[in-house]
Amino acid sequence: MARDSENLKIQPSDNSGMGLVSNPLNGRNFLSWSRSIKIMLGAKMKLGFINGKIPKPAEDDEELEQWIRADCMVTSWLLNSISKDIVESYLYASIARELWEELEAIFRESNGPQIYQIRREIASVVQGNLSISAYFSKIKRLWDELACLVPTATCSCGASREIAESTIQDQLMQFLMGLDDCYDQVHNQILMMELLPSISKAYSMILRVEKQREVSAGLSTAIQNMAMQVRGGDTKKTGNFRNFQKRKGILDKKNLVCEHCGKTGHGKDTYFDIHGVLEWYRTLMEHRRKIGASTSKAFNTLQNQEATEELAQNALDENTISELVRAELRRYME
Repeated sequence: MARDSENLKIQPSDNSGMGLVSNPLNGRNFLSWSRSIKIMLGAKMKLGFINGKIPKPAEDDEELEQWIRADCMVTSWLLNSISKDIVESYLYASIARELWEELEAIFRESNGPQIYQIRREIASVVQGNLSISAYFSKIKRLWDELACLVPTATCSCGASREIAESTIQDQLMQFLMGLDDCYDQVHNQILMMELLPSISKAYSMILRVEKQREVSAGLSTAIQNMAMQVRGGDTKKTGNFRNFQKRKGILDKKNLVCEHCGKTGHGKDTYFDIHGVLEWYRTLMEHRRKIGASTSKAFNTLQNQEATEELAQNALDENTISELVRAELRRYME
């Protein structure tokens, strides 16, 4: 990289006491830490100070002092981004490039164990209780870490393009395999497409289906709650009316005194020992028996109706999901 005067400038917002990342290097996070450091230095046009592309000028170069100032700033940023427990071991590095090479030599592990561990995590990651977005973020982080350790080969013969396409297809399969069973219909239809979508497109499609499922589930819950309130209100009204009638009848009977036996609660005209079992009593008992049978029948009917509604709701959910998937596929094909 040709040295540019812009690379040597220190901006007013630059501070030698600040760190570049929120999570300092602790000896176990070098891969993610180094990636974050490179991004921040690239944004500040100072990446060349650690990768050797902005070398130190000659002693007689007029930009030497400016380079030393900028290099000291980068060195300070790196030291402030290292955990306090281990930073003292690196205070005496002469330039930022030397400090960076020392950190790489110590903390950058052999790629073999890291690649094995990341591939193992990718093979075992599943959605579980995670949302679609959280699950995708988890598996994408592993893909990105693997890409840092195993860079894609570049050539002019077209092989690199085939390798990249194969990698994308593998990632799509890994993403779909880790989804919950409730998305089986979605990923089956994606796999049946003649031209498989990119991983980002498949993620977008499934994310929309998840949102629609949440809306449908919320609507179904609201309808069920309304139905329960209506049923509860009707039952309460009926119960209140019956209790009122019952209390009214009890109060009326308390005022009665039988002229035959002298007891309260009934009259002489309803005394069964004199008149026998009256017709109105037989009618009352028969009426109560019919009410009991009707109540049992209504309860059974209500249970069957609720079961039928549940089956219909499940069928509706399946049809809704199928329609959503078809809509997403049509949108993709457009």
